[in-house]
Amino acid sequence: MISDKIYDLCIVGAGLAGGLLAAQATRKGHSVALLEAGSRFPFGNRVGQLLHHQTLAGPRWPWLNEARDHYVDSSAASIGVGYALNSNRVKGVGGSTLHWDGRINRLMPVDFAAATTNGLGVDWPITYAELEPWYSQADWELGVSGTWHRAMPPRSRDFPMEGFPMSVDDRLWEPIAERLGIEVFATPWAINSRPFGGYSQCLAFAACQICPSGARYSAERHIAIAEGTGRCELAPETVARRIDLGPSGKVKAVHATRLTGEQVEVRARVYVIAAHAVESARLLLLSRVGNHSDQVGRNLMEHVYVDAGGFLPSRRFYPGRVGYEVTESLSYYRAEEKGRRGGIKLEFTFDEDPLHESESRHLWGSRLAQYDRERFGHWIGLEAETEVQPNPDSRVTLDGTQKDLFGDAVPNIRFAFSPVDARTQKEAGEILANLLHEVGATEVSQEPLGATSWGAHHMGTCRMSVDPDKGVVDRDCRVHGTSNLYVAGSSVFPTSGALQPSLTIAALSLRLAEHLQQVLSSPQAA
Repeated sequence: MISDKIYDLCIVGAGLAGGLLAAQATRKGHSVALLEAGSRFPFGNRVGQLLHHQTLAGPRWPWLNEARDHYVDSSAASIGVGYALNSNRVKGVGGSTLHWDGRINRLMPVDFAAATTNGLGVDWPITYAELEPWYSQADWELGVSGTWHRAMPPRSRDFPMEGFPMSVDDRLWEPIAERLGIEVFATPWAINSRPFGGYSQCLAFAACQICPSGARYSAERHIAIAEGTGRCELAPETVARRIDLGPSGKVKAVHATRLTGEQVEVRARVYVIAAHAVESARLLLLSRVGNHSDQVGRNLMEHVYVDAGGFLPSRRFYPGRVGYEVTESLSYYRAEEKGRRGGIKLEFTFDEDPLHESESRHLWGSRLAQYDRERFGHWIGLEAETEVQPNPDSRVTLDGTQKDLFGDAVPNIRFAFSPVDARTQKEAGEILANLLHEVGATEVSQEPLGATSWGAHHMGTCRMSVDPDKGVVDRDCRVHGTSNLYVAGSSVFPTSGALQPSLTIAALSLRLAEHLQQVLSSPQAA
């Protein structure tokens, strides 16, 4: 229960960034108020939750409150398809780590200097070398299983757990990769390959987006650490609605409302907004904070997945039953021609279900059964995670007409692609088709851009910059023009790279936690 006292730290958002920040602050003896718009999902209910999803096909995480989570999407006019925001996020204690599958990567060193090295985007105000110690700490805080490969970025510390090996299916690609001169390797996962940190090793439920064993990392772990100190007060189902910023640039309070209608005022010495890219930007816009240069909400980015596959009748695969599908390749990460396109990372898959095509192929009854027998286990796929360039026209704004249950303007999201993005996605498709041809696949097809083309990786909107006129926060994630307000999470990313953002979120959060420790230890923060 949030009290009337003045906390050392108020955090809005109990996801990956908020959980790590709360744990680090309370470990150092500081008091924390942690606000979360979503509900808490008790871990003891996970098996029943999984069973309900598998038998009734309901949502894995029943988090949605239509009145609270309403939004407007204007993407179709710019990219040709709509964006289903609520299919690509979760509000709850644990945030997006409730529903992710645990695949985890560092950004490449060149991603921090995209303008310098590739002539695209912008350079970050920090380098890979500066962030590397925090990446290594994040590996150990989250519990990452991995085996280093020379294609990966340099690291100062080994993984805390050995990686998952390539599956029998994955190894199909090794001789082909060698013949083509590309490198494939087993990617790291934030899933325990052995018991670690008081949590089980993976028990192979093949249900990573719920994970009833607890082997896959969730930010609930760090929130439990924070609460266990007795210095963190968590307020679920409590929506932050306004930041009260004084004329001196110092935040005086955050005003929130519980789903019951009760009003909450939180006062603290320091405030961190960690509500993900859409809601963090929305809260700043609603509060008229940090937007002196019209940068809040701009440069919204997502990873577009180009997905292709084909039929390989000569080979039988066993997806989800004989080891993980862990193989990736960074051999096409950058184009040979500088500035031609963004990054491309390859992921190798085998898990397409022929029954998904039954309606489009008009198959029913015995014909469908025959098709399933012939096709199941003979599908081979490739996915390309592609970089999307920062674009000021790709943004989050406040909608002019639609309101949420509290009467506040809902977010209006609009994704926009540049010609570089179009080239990146086109070349990704060509790479996939060529590789599938090399493996001998037939009936090769590529999925068009649509609902399943996204990584659920929302980035940008509050980007980090040295110049206050070109971003929202400085290199320490402090909002330009304020003295005690910070933003954490992927919303501060200046560029997206073509790799999952979670480990970079964690590393930046740990780096911010160290900075906040210095701030809170200073008499000036009182």
